[in-house]
Amino acid sequence: MTGAPAYRLVIEGETSRFDSVLRRALSDAFEPFGLKLNDEVAVDLAPKPGAIVPGEAKVVIYFGSPVVRTGANTIVSPTDLLIPVVSDLSACSSELPPEVSAFNALPYVGSSAKQAEALASAVLETLGLMPTKRRIFLSYRRAEAREVALQLHDALRARQFNVFLDTHEIRYGGRFQDALWHQLSDCDVLLMLDSKGYFASSWTEEEFGRAGNMRLGILRVGFPGVVPAPATTLTTTVALSDADIGADKRLSDDAIDRIGDALERFRARSVAARLDNMLGTLRLAVEKRGGTIGNPGPLKRVSISLPRPAGRGSAELVVYPAVGVPTSDSVERIAKHAGADCALLYDGQSLLQSWIDHLNWFAGGIERFRWIRADNPGPMLEDLKR
Repeated sequence: MTGAPAYRLVIEGETSRFDSVLRRALSDAFEPFGLKLNDEVAVDLAPKPGAIVPGEAKVVIYFGSPVVRTGANTIVSPTDLLIPVVSDLSACSSELPPEVSAFNALPYVGSSAKQAEALASAVLETLGLMPTKRRIFLSYRRAEAREVALQLHDALRARQFNVFLDTHEIRYGGRFQDALWHQLSDCDVLLMLDSKGYFASSWTEEEFGRAGNMRLGILRVGFPGVVPAPATTLTTTVALSDADIGADKRLSDDAIDRIGDALERFRARSVAARLDNMLGTLRLAVEKRGGTIGNPGPLKRVSISLPRPAGRGSAELVVYPAVGVPTSDSVERIAKHAGADCALLYDGQSLLQSWIDHLNWFAGGIERFRWIRADNPGPMLEDLKR
C-alpha cells in the first residue's frame, strides 16, 4: 500500500464468485483514474464486523446464491452503497436475503467479460467517479446514417445508456443550437457515425469540433469505405465492414454488440481525461496566484490554499470536479461529504445561460459552498482570496 486507500470495495455473500475476470475488469476500469486495485482501492473479502475503517468511500458488492439467501452470515448495513449480484435477474428472490433484495441487482455469470465490464462501470458510478446518467451524444448525418442512428438509440438504451438523439430530445420552439451544445456538455462520450459525408455537414463538423474543445471522448464508428479524416487521428474507432450493414441499412447484431462493448470500456477513459483536464486548468490558475493544490482524493476532490493579501493568512477550499451539467443532487452529495468550505468545479463553456443564472442563484442560498467554472476559474479564485 502507498498510503490510506481512497476507495474500498467490500465483497460479501458468495465471495467465491469474485473471480479473476471480474478483478481484471475492475482493475481496468479504475486504471484511467490513476487508481490501482489493492492499493488506492482496497478490497475487503468478507471482512469481520467492525473491521472497515470509517470515512472512506466504499461500495459493497454482494454476491447472492441460494446458500447465502437462507444463511445468517450477512453483515451488510442498509445504509451502505450496495450492488447486489445474482446469476440471473430472475433469481433475485431466491439468491438475495431480505436486507439486500431492496437494491437493484446486476447479473454476473462467472468468466463473462461483458457482464464484468458492466459491473465494473456500476462500481465506478456508485463511488462517484463516473456520472450515473451514462449519457451518450449520437452525432450523425441524417441523409446517410439515420437508420443506424435510430437503431443504436434503441439498442444502447436497452444497455442502460442515456442516448441523446437530436430528433428525439430537443423540443420544438427552443433555440436548437444552444440546446444542442448544452446537451453535448452533459454527455460522457460523443459517438460519431462516420459516414462518407460526415464532415461535409456543417452541423456534424461543429459537433465534432465542440466535443474536441470540451475534451469529450470521441468514439468513431467507421462506415465501410470511409477513409478516416485527419481530424479523427486521436479518436478510438470501431470499424464496420460491408457485412455489418444489411440491405435495409441496419446494423447486424454483432456490430451493435461491438459498439456497445467499446462504449462501456471507452466511457471511463473519456470521463477520466475530462476530469484531469478540468483539474489541470484549476491547478495552473491556483499556482499562478501563488497558491497550492493537493493531489486528488476520494471523488477526485482536491484541497486548495490561496494566500490572502496583507498577511491575512490563507483561504482554504475543498474542490470537487463534476463532469456534465451540475445538479442539486451533486451539490447535496458534495456538501455532505466535504465537512468544510467546498466548491463544485464544472465546465460551463457550453451551458445554457439560463442554467448558469440558475446555478448562481442556487449557490447564493448554500452556506460555505461555491461554484468554480473549469473553463474560467480566475474570477472565483480572486473572490476567494479577498
